[in-house]
Amino acid sequence: MTDDTLLKRAVALQQTGRLREAADLYQQILLADPMNFEAFYSLGIICVQAGQLEDAQALLGNAMRLNPDFVEGWCARGLVLQQLKRHDEAMACFDRSLSLKPDFAEALSSRATLLLQLNRTAEAIADFDRVLTLNPAHAISWNNRGNALAQMQRLEEAIQSYDRALALVPYLPQAMENRENALFELKRTPRCPPGYMRNLFDNFAPQYDRTMLQALGYRAHLHLRTLAGRVLPAGKTGWRILDLGCGTGLVGEAFKDLAEGGQLDGIDLSPKMIEASRARAIYNDLIVGDLEIQLHAPGRKYDLMLAADTMIYIGDLWPTLSGVAKRLDPEGFYIFAVESKEGEGWEQTPMHRFRHSQSYLRGEAEKAGLIFVDTMDCVLRYESSVPVAGFTVALQKPHTN
Repeated sequence: MTDDTLLKRAVALQQTGRLREAADLYQQILLADPMNFEAFYSLGIICVQAGQLEDAQALLGNAMRLNPDFVEGWCARGLVLQQLKRHDEAMACFDRSLSLKPDFAEALSSRATLLLQLNRTAEAIADFDRVLTLNPAHAISWNNRGNALAQMQRLEEAIQSYDRALALVPYLPQAMENRENALFELKRTPRCPPGYMRNLFDNFAPQYDRTMLQALGYRAHLHLRTLAGRVLPAGKTGWRILDLGCGTGLVGEAFKDLAEGGQLDGIDLSPKMIEASRARAIYNDLIVGDLEIQLHAPGRKYDLMLAADTMIYIGDLWPTLSGVAKRLDPEGFYIFAVESKEGEGWEQTPMHRFRHSQSYLRGEAEKAGLIFVDTMDCVLRYESSVPVAGFTVALQKPHTN
């Protein structure tokens, strides 16, 4: 079989996703012809797809030595070097690509994204503007331009850029999440964005318990147990419990005795937090997901739901409380903690959390068909040695005839 025939077969395999077979053929070609540019380049792209970045950049480097005028190849190698954080080399690749083709939008957009990563924000915006002059339909550049503007705290302009991206690709995940984060910074969202929460707690998970319990004097999980002792039927065990925003499992530890012979499940947005909860070996089922979505989905019923360090990240509690009402059995309880607000309604705090008034909670509970059973003032944590005032709340779903 000739090299040309092998190459066509390898390309066909690669295009249909049979990457390992394609890679084997490209390697055969290179054994016979070590100067085959196409085999080096295609094998490099396969390594990119496999996450083998060092191999990919070396193979793409070989390809570019053989064909130094291949515009797309310089851009591809630059993207790999960018992922490897070899920023100077990546920039040189993008510049080489643009020296060959100054209007190559992909290289210009990639260069702008690298400038943004290097905090050269004004230069990044200028490059994104050049891309969008060349190709106004380049949705990812509208998104990344929005990121540059957000980094400069030009949030209104950032939102306009995200809107342009979403007008072109209505469900572009990056633009949807980034737009929500910008609105959150402007205090125009009813809760902390899920992506923001996931990233925050994935990074926080390894030191969560130590920081919260020792540095911040966090005790919300214990306050929940104290209030539970006041409102739950004495002596009952075998509770079917759902821990909303279970985190590392502090609430689960505080209530695991009540779940003996019953069920103890947890939900959290952060995969790293779920891993920490799983390590405690006290939960029957752990779910990575958004609690508002999970509560409104079909699923197991519970007679006790709990939330300690969770409701403080949600302003509008109606979606949560209405979901709780759906998933609680009649006469079941929901016990949770919030930061306290005087007067009416809820508000976003300077720490990007939310405070709630007792009158607001009573009104939302009534709308959801839940009875306000009891409340208890408490200190949730300390910040700069100042106590964060809050209260725990016990709601109950009434018995249905």
